[in-house]
Amino acid sequence: MSCAVTMVSIQRVVMDTTTQLEPVVEVSVASRRTRVGLAVLSVVVVLGLMVLQLVEAEVSRGRMIGIDSASEAPAGLRVIGVEHASPAERAGLQVGDLITAVAGDPIESGSDYDVSAASFEPDAPVVFAVVRGDIGRTVEVRPGLAYPWRALLPDLLVALFYLAIALLSLLQEPWDLRARLLGWFSLAVALELSMPGYTVGNPRLAMASQVVFILLTGLQVGLELHLAAVIPKPQAWLRRNRWAVVGFYGLGALIGLTILIPFLFESVGTSWIWSSERAERLLLDFGMPIWALGVVALLARPALSYPETRGRHQAALVLGGVMPWAAFVLASSFLDLTGLPDPGWMAVVEPLALLCYPLAIFAAIFRYRLFDIELAVRRTLVYSTLTTVSVVVFYLLIGLGGALFSRFLDREGSVWPVAGATLILGLLFTPMRHWLERQVYRRFFPERLALRSALTELAAELPIQGTLPAMGKHLVQRLGEVFGVRWATLMVTDPSSGHLATLSSSLQSFGEELEFSLLLPSNDPGLMLLSRSGKPFRARQLYTKSPPLARRLQQLKASHLVPLTREGRLIGLLVLGPKESGDDYQGEELELLNLLAHHAVSVIDNARLFESATRDGLTGLLRREMILEILDRELQRAVRHDRPLAIGMVDLDHFKEVNDRFGHLSGDAVLRWVSHTLETGLRATDFIGRYGGEEFLIVLPETDLEGAVRVAQKVRSLVEERTLSNDEGQAIRATVSIGLQAVKPGESVTANELISGADESLYEAKAAGRNRVAPSLPSAS
Repeated sequence: MSCAVTMVSIQRVVMDTTTQLEPVVEVSVASRRTRVGLAVLSVVVVLGLMVLQLVEAEVSRGRMIGIDSASEAPAGLRVIGVEHASPAERAGLQVGDLITAVAGDPIESGSDYDVSAASFEPDAPVVFAVVRGDIGRTVEVRPGLAYPWRALLPDLLVALFYLAIALLSLLQEPWDLRARLLGWFSLAVALELSMPGYTVGNPRLAMASQVVFILLTGLQVGLELHLAAVIPKPQAWLRRNRWAVVGFYGLGALIGLTILIPFLFESVGTSWIWSSERAERLLLDFGMPIWALGVVALLARPALSYPETRGRHQAALVLGGVMPWAAFVLASSFLDLTGLPDPGWMAVVEPLALLCYPLAIFAAIFRYRLFDIELAVRRTLVYSTLTTVSVVVFYLLIGLGGALFSRFLDREGSVWPVAGATLILGLLFTPMRHWLERQVYRRFFPERLALRSALTELAAELPIQGTLPAMGKHLVQRLGEVFGVRWATLMVTDPSSGHLATLSSSLQSFGEELEFSLLLPSNDPGLMLLSRSGKPFRARQLYTKSPPLARRLQQLKASHLVPLTREGRLIGLLVLGPKESGDDYQGEELELLNLLAHHAVSVIDNARLFESATRDGLTGLLRREMILEILDRELQRAVRHDRPLAIGMVDLDHFKEVNDRFGHLSGDAVLRWVSHTLETGLRATDFIGRYGGEEFLIVLPETDLEGAVRVAQKVRSLVEERTLSNDEGQAIRATVSIGLQAVKPGESVTANELISGADESLYEAKAAGRNRVAPSLPSAS
């Protein structure tokens, strides 16, 4: 009665926990919406800057004269380049000329020139005072260049590619460090390339663009070095030397401040220890090459020596994308240091070199699964479409309502109904968007909706199974059906020892899976990582953490592990094999599995604690008290109804030698393995429990001695035929001896007399050489 009440209580607790699944989903959805909001903001900012750049280029082209200059304050601006067929060339300006005044305004720096250029009109003459050699002269220049499409389009195209990578990366799960770093780095590059660069006559915008450019450059240095150090995975030296990450960003900050400080001083008319021009040359000649070589070195190491083939290919692909940019940086530095002329094609090559990197990242994502983008792409399309449609419908309704009210309520005070209608629409906007989201999701992604529904049903079905073994069996069977998994195994932690023990598995070679769990102590590094993280892992991610765990996972060809944790404790472990289709697990599938694990752990933990009172934690068999209670009940029934009954005492042969030779963990594994073999070899109506140590008691209702011999020989043969392997690959064989005792019809015996008779038969089996069955009949009472 108490057991039944306990199970009802457990089921009530579990049913209450089922209702907690929805809040967990809501938290996950809220997190996704935050990332989607960040992605939308990134798109708005980058596209806004692109529009500003295009507009500013149109305004500035009428002020441009086609020169490159360098400040030589306070003397003026030195002409260092003149475009072919430009207004400057037609006016006679030459490389080396020093511009001292424009339209009567003295020129000492680039900001002075921008102030004067603000008044330029296209094709209107402007007088330039220049010094050529030692001779001063005036030159009349008519500003105005063609729109710089050729210069703008490559930068904008590359910016869009980087923006796409940023969106895909930022929409990944937050715990993927590589995705976050790639997202922020790509966004920084997209922002840099979108900043207005063709600005003449707008000193404030030019200054703001330059400051942002400098800050973004420093940020990119730190982000790209950090990213290179974690592809394909964080490298061992980085984990040992945490200060290296600080060094990456410190180097970026140093480069940024080296340029920014003198630039800010010069913008207010004072000077710094070094000029901004000198700082920029130092960056070009030395800072950029060091940055490029650092990134190449960080990627080259895993590309050449990473232990996994896929990891090497990932790093090699990204390295291949970085190499053109690195080569361009080194070539630019070489030309500047040697004073060789620019061959003219460098400006064309630069955006192409930058474009190689996002293309390589895309290849690494699609070809070698750098990270899972299927979920990000789908959600981006869904949420972007919903947002656009919702906003358009919202404003259409406001516009239509305003027009109707203006027409039918054309009198003073009609603004209040309009305002009221707008308020109502505003309140309805979010519910309408959520409703549209559900409809689109149901319409376009029915398979994902079906998967979510199936797992929700599975979570609700677990407590109905009643017992812990039934829950485990149902869970692995349903997971195989829902995900098309070749096999699944559920392991549960023994409350007393802390060891994981297999509860249920759909593996054919169940014995091999069984030994895996028991040979791992609770402080195994791989299991501790699973316990701390509480999230699914690819099996190969744990190979370097725990060699014993790695060997078992490799033998089983395991694909993923889903930990079942509660308050920081590892309650169980769900081990999944590959899918029947050969496809990889998608991001949303792992997310749903994680949600299922959060729910199932409460069900399993409650049932585990209940069954620990009736079942032995190590073997999973009934405890001594329970099997003796069953024997008393079955004996009374057999005597009352004059029915046959047999029992068997089973002893594991030479078990002490197993412990002495292979260790106690291997001894525990053998006990668990033999217990499982005995239990699976019995009939559905039979009972087995752990009597003590390496002894087991079998109760065989409705079975005479002849039938008991057949059952005992069957289970003895099963144990003899199987072999266990420990972590060192050593084969462990086991045998059992079985002593039988049976109740003849019409005979009255006690449970103690039956056990005593079975013990005597067991002694005879041992004396006769072990690994055998010895039947016996009780003496007449």
